[in-house]
Amino acid sequence: MSRTTIKDVAEAAGVSAMAVSAVLNGTKGNVKVSPVKAEFIRKVARELNYRPNHLARSLRSRQTKTIALVFQHLDRFGEDRPYFPQLFNGVLPVLFESGYTMALCPKLIEDGDTRSISDGRFDGVLWCRPDFDEASLEAIRSATIPVVMVHAPAGSVPGVPAFCADNDAAMKLAVSHLKDLGHENIAFLVSTIDHATAEGKARRKAFESASIDLGVGSEVMVWSNDALDVRAELLEERGITGVICFSDTLAGQLLETCLDQEVAVPAELSVVGFDSSPFCERTRPKLTSISQPVEEMVGMATKHLLNLIRESGEETSPKPGISFLFDCGLDVRESTALSKTQRRVII
Repeated sequence: MSRTTIKDVAEAAGVSAMAVSAVLNGTKGNVKVSPVKAEFIRKVARELNYRPNHLARSLRSRQTKTIALVFQHLDRFGEDRPYFPQLFNGVLPVLFESGYTMALCPKLIEDGDTRSISDGRFDGVLWCRPDFDEASLEAIRSATIPVVMVHAPAGSVPGVPAFCADNDAAMKLAVSHLKDLGHENIAFLVSTIDHATAEGKARRKAFESASIDLGVGSEVMVWSNDALDVRAELLEERGITGVICFSDTLAGQLLETCLDQEVAVPAELSVVGFDSSPFCERTRPKLTSISQPVEEMVGMATKHLLNLIRESGEETSPKPGISFLFDCGLDVRESTALSKTQRRVII
């Protein structure tokens, strides 16, 4: 059975195709249709089982009503991966309210062709935790559709808006907290994947800077989540008594490793996460963590992207790239405590 077209509806209703399009597709033009005639056209369309051709509508309007969410290292979902639900809780309500669809993309660069980001599939791109390899940078720079970055420091790509946590202030909070508890040697733990991202590099730099400013020993460790002898490699070899992790997920993995290896947290090692997600209340011990407003940050980034998309369809040029920095806090729970040295002083 062939698909019913606007022309079929027009012939059955005894009106022009332009009138049908104006009623059923909301197309702009000089055609005026009375309410009575409009209802009659809708009735005929229902009887003929007419369905709008969304592809054709997109071609006419030059909009797909779809954005791409690019997350180059999307991991599995689960309660031990709390970041991803926060991410989607920030994006989806904004999109649904505006009638937009989201496509989840591992990448928008196919066979090295950076032009694929602007091939007409999407109206805009929300790029989360970019790793900024040469292909990614070139794709973002050369995009002909709006791009907004999340978890990328301001100015990462000139002219491209970025929404990011204030990593410098956040790391200073965490390092200060551990120093106040008597920890003199602190490590920043990051996974091999996150180490390559723009924010992974920013947090590492922020940690090193805070450690210098506060006068504590510091070390950066890239953990592949393979075997890590916590007692030998952290406590004994390096004298580390406090660890700040890149994420709550990584901190949770460290807590599990400590439990398996009979390293007491926080008696022997204090652990701090990053995000302060609900997951922190379910770890044992409960996880002290830097609180990052992920949902608010991503929600604002999505709204900004939709505004840029609307502006790109107008005669006036869209505003230049604006970056936003979000304050973080520190939620102290059970995974941090006085160092052994500090406890001896008090006793």
